[in-house]
Amino acid sequence: MNEITDQVDNSNEISDEQRRDPVRLNSIDQEKISRINSDIKEFDRSLGGGIVPGSVILIGGEPGVGKSTLLLEVSANLSKKGKVLYYSGEESEGQIKSRADRLGIASEDIFLLTMGDLEDLKISLKKLSPEFIIIDSIQTLNSRKTGGFNGSVSKLRHVTSELVEIAKSNNIAVFIIGHITKDGQIAGPKTLEHMVDVVLYFQGELQSNLKVLRVEKNRYGSVNELGIFQMSATGLTSVTDPSEVFLQKRDSIEPGTSVVASMKGMRSILIEIQALVTENPFGGNPRRMAIGFDPFRLSMLISVIEKKLRIPFYKSDVFLNITGGINLKETASDLAVCSALISSHKNLVFRGNMVFLGEVGLTGEIRPVSFIENRIKEAVNHGFKKFIIPKAQSDVNIKKAEILPVSNIKEFYSIMRDFTNKK
Repeated sequence: MNEITDQVDNSNEISDEQRRDPVRLNSIDQEKISRINSDIKEFDRSLGGGIVPGSVILIGGEPGVGKSTLLLEVSANLSKKGKVLYYSGEESEGQIKSRADRLGIASEDIFLLTMGDLEDLKISLKKLSPEFIIIDSIQTLNSRKTGGFNGSVSKLRHVTSELVEIAKSNNIAVFIIGHITKDGQIAGPKTLEHMVDVVLYFQGELQSNLKVLRVEKNRYGSVNELGIFQMSATGLTSVTDPSEVFLQKRDSIEPGTSVVASMKGMRSILIEIQALVTENPFGGNPRRMAIGFDPFRLSMLISVIEKKLRIPFYKSDVFLNITGGINLKETASDLAVCSALISSHKNLVFRGNMVFLGEVGLTGEIRPVSFIENRIKEAVNHGFKKFIIPKAQSDVNIKKAEILPVSNIKEFYSIMRDFTNKK
């Protein structure tokens, strides 16, 4: 109590100009957020509609996934709207120019700074007065004011806080590239994410041309948005119809596959779920592995199937994969996951194109999902005709859609057997 009193008494030493008094919430005018379009559709979609001046945007990803290519293309478009200061601590000016020539980028308003430090960046900032700054990468940006080696937690925290101050005080949009460690984190234990306004992850298999820009944090928009690109020799191209890309190889339907219409922001995307259920030859604890899906929820759904349908999984290894490098976090995909698991276990193949929508509860009930009409319309546009959905939403009326409502997992399994063949 004495310490608090002493702190209050010491407040008299603060001048009137320095003192900050509380402000009544109702007296504050709502700030209108203006945005700048990069003219790259999927990039702007991920940011919630465009770039907010004064924001700090962190883009993480594994080395070689295409982060530098993405931001060089963004720089080319933004240079038509203002000066871009591009810092690179990993590539020389000649290497960046070579990539720009390959991408067909030629701009008088992109300025390169290579192999410098934070103090050099501040000097260039005063000379150029850019509207946009790109840091490639944050691990290579040094500061003479801090000790330690490049990429250390203390140095990263100092450099990032300085960049945030530059962005906010000068109303400059700052893009930061951060490499992902072996643990899948950016520059250590969440060092940067809490300091910036937006966190994006650029993902994709190095052997695949399909790349996904996933939103992890966004103070100016939804965290459920997803940007999808295709990489070619001439750069990245926005994918206008992601469902067609993810389902392009479904000419031959095999056991263990199902389709769900997932919501990413306000857009519905058709995604294929693949399951492989095999007998564990060694006994002991069977494996439960999932890529793009919560492994704990997978174990829960397996337990529900065992309890309610008497289908044994205790001797089987289970592998689940969400195709295209997508992460499915919403519970609306539960029914599709159950369908893929049962299909693989029983070696069943679906007749016709079907989509599964529904959350599965612990008692086996099928619960409603959000935006069900948007999901069904997207699937109908891609040729799907049959939809197994929660009975509570059976009043959905969409042309060319055959609705098959179910209230629990037993009813679902009964309908499922009517539309499958043993392979």
